[in-house]
Amino acid sequence: MTYDEVVEYAEENNLLIPIFDNPKFPNSILGISYDNRVIYDMEQMITDLMGEDDISYIDALEFIEYNTLRTIPYMGENAPIILYTKEF
Repeated sequence: MTYDEVVEYAEENNLLIPIFDNPKFPNSILGISYDNRVIYDMEQMITDLMGEDDISYIDALEFIEYNTLRTIPYMGENAPIILYTKEF
């Protein structure tokens, strides 16, 4: 799902869906949850940022943690969900 598809879905259903307005994460949206929250793939966010800014994994992770994840508490009850899967 793309940023534009989320915006279109929100407009069609007259919903206010908080979304990261950041073109650095073009491939990171997995979909929309049952309660209309955008679901992002953390690993894809890191990959997108690494490719966009030509930075290392650690630098991309730190950028996202500092500049993106910290905004979630201020986005309200429909704040995005960040899915972070870790292989064991």
